[in-house]
Amino acid sequence: MKRVPSTTKGLVAVLTVCALFSWPAFAQNKGGNLISVLRADPKGLVLAFPSAGDTQLVSGKIYEGLLNYSSDLKPMPSLAKAWEVSPDGSTYTFKLQPGVKWSDGEDFTSADVVFSLSEMLPKTNAAAKQALEQVKSVTAPDAQTVVITLKRPVPYFLMVFPRQQMPMMPKHIYEGTDYATNPHNAKPIGTGPFKLQEWQRGSYIRLVRNDSYWNKDRPDLDSITYRIMPDAASRGIALETGDVQVATSLEVSSTDIARFKTNADIEMTPKGWEYYSAQAMVEFNLRKPLLSDARFRQALSYAVDRQFVLDHIWGGLGRIATGPIGASIPYYTPDVPKYDFDVGKAKKLLDDMGLKADSDGMRHDEKGNSVKVSLLVLPGEPYDRLAEYVREAWKGIGVETDLQTTDLGTCYDRLSNWNFDAAVFTLGQLADPGIGSRSYYHSSNIKKGSPFSNVVGYSNPDVDKWYDEAAVEMDPAKRGKLYADIQRELVADAPMIWLLDLDRLTIYHKSVHNLVTDGFGPRGAWDQAYLDQ
Repeated sequence: MKRVPSTTKGLVAVLTVCALFSWPAFAQNKGGNLISVLRADPKGLVLAFPSAGDTQLVSGKIYEGLLNYSSDLKPMPSLAKAWEVSPDGSTYTFKLQPGVKWSDGEDFTSADVVFSLSEMLPKTNAAAKQALEQVKSVTAPDAQTVVITLKRPVPYFLMVFPRQQMPMMPKHIYEGTDYATNPHNAKPIGTGPFKLQEWQRGSYIRLVRNDSYWNKDRPDLDSITYRIMPDAASRGIALETGDVQVATSLEVSSTDIARFKTNADIEMTPKGWEYYSAQAMVEFNLRKPLLSDARFRQALSYAVDRQFVLDHIWGGLGRIATGPIGASIPYYTPDVPKYDFDVGKAKKLLDDMGLKADSDGMRHDEKGNSVKVSLLVLPGEPYDRLAEYVREAWKGIGVETDLQTTDLGTCYDRLSNWNFDAAVFTLGQLADPGIGSRSYYHSSNIKKGSPFSNVVGYSNPDVDKWYDEAAVEMDPAKRGKLYADIQRELVADAPMIWLLDLDRLTIYHKSVHNLVTDGFGPRGAWDQAYLDQ
């Protein structure tokens, strides 16, 4: 049996573990209220349901998973203090941390893990259901041990247990209830270092120290307050003046980011986004008649200048994407069809479809109807500027574009219910193609209810087959070939315009320390964060 890691005793072991996982051996300054910011009220705070970034920023401090992950994507202890993998890769044994309690004072035990993995999460979260599809059984030999037996080995199985994707949920709160309407959804119960004190919608969310937290030396902060600030300019000013101490590049404009580079009081780091590795894209609803034709989607792709998007809209924060798997993710290949900016190719594809241009260059179908696409826009900067650029780019090939701007919740609802033609959006890669990209392109994930599923309606039996084979292929070379085939096929079919592999930033005042200690950064626990007194 392979043990990673084993428990040890004594001061030497404590210092070794602290060094290995970048944990401070002794407490830093205690106390204080850290102030961060959100663009809008989250749709909810329970990570068991499909959750966007705003939810994860807050609830990553309330919930925990069995494992956490370092910035180089190595598994680290969380609610599991140690784990073993059988030689054949089919059995995983997790030993739980002792003395863990839920924030309402009830004991956390292996029964909660069995309930979360076997009962609740497969019903509430399509991504969790997919990640657990090869699980044969989850059992609890005792209160501190969980054994997961797989139908067959899964090469990425140890990567599916972060709090953000696979949170442990309290059995005593949810068992036998309607999960979606459980009253505790309004005041979540977790095992994390913080708990919800108050949520004033449209104003702020305040978390306070969980005094029942199992790691008695943490957290260092008394509280974290997230101010709800819909206006990007106001968020930038608040960060600059110190009214807000922490933000991310999701909340701050590229203009403000450029200005902050010369501010001696502000730090910026790209570390802590490794697990997500987000991409920016334009999603196409393949159920729509025009968009069901690959030639039309390819034409729209050729019309967009990705280099312009990178340089002038995203301020250089990223790299040009080539397909559905980002360059930082295992099994990425650049050997795919290319959609270099080429208006001539775009126009020819539309001509071949019989969509002829009139005297002003705008196109009509054979019945004389204008060729028009509605573009749903993820709210905020730079998505609004990206949408405006895309509208002009598509106008250049004769396609009219109707920009549809909404609040964040409405945008997610429309995507979840397939109520769009095209959409400006971002999706995380989630450390491995078997966890991330498979969720967005496998036909089994064509389900309403989540914007982080196959909302475009892409269905290709070959791609499904290759994803299924790659999910259980233990030979890295064979797995790499399957993912290369997937990338080439998807790019040729063009269900999306993959624009950029994004560089996210965490932006914070120098009085704030230890924010980024894992591969989740601002979406992590912040249990080690502290403030200068």
